[in-house]
Amino acid sequence: MCLGGIEMLFTKTRVERSHPPCRLSGEELWEQVRNLLKIKKLKVQHKKLNGYGVTHNWTKRSIFWDLPYWKDNLIHHNLDVMHIEKNIFGNVFHIMMDNKDRTKDKAKARKDLSIYCGQHELELKALNNGKLAKPKANFTFSLEQRCEICNWV
Repeated sequence: MCLGGIEMLFTKTRVERSHPPCRLSGEELWEQVRNLLKIKKLKVQHKKLNGYGVTHNWTKRSIFWDLPYWKDNLIHHNLDVMHIEKNIFGNVFHIMMDNKDRTKDKAKARKDLSIYCGQHELELKALNNGKLAKPKANFTFSLEQRCEICNWV
């Protein structure tokens, strides 16, 4: 089943109009990966397979394909909802609490904003001494709000 074309803005200056790839069934995916080496058997990086980047992006076969029900899964990348939810919550929580050690809101991410987004108020600002400063994001809590949250917990 092929999905219809949609117009999406992935960068602030380019509109993507290409169609998404056709959705493959488990049997069709299995036909693409069944002859690939398994992840645990790969010791060194192998050269790219024929058609890589054009018709497929496979470099190795996951051991999950050895499970008898794997080809019947509707979503092959949805492995562990509990841990995925925990990790997403943790990432959002640390960003909002402005935890310097665990946040994903780092200088490199802020540099990417100038390429991918129109969030000029969040971009790194050059200081007089030549260093870059990361402006406080409006989605982070103030010190008072963080204290309230910690007391509530």
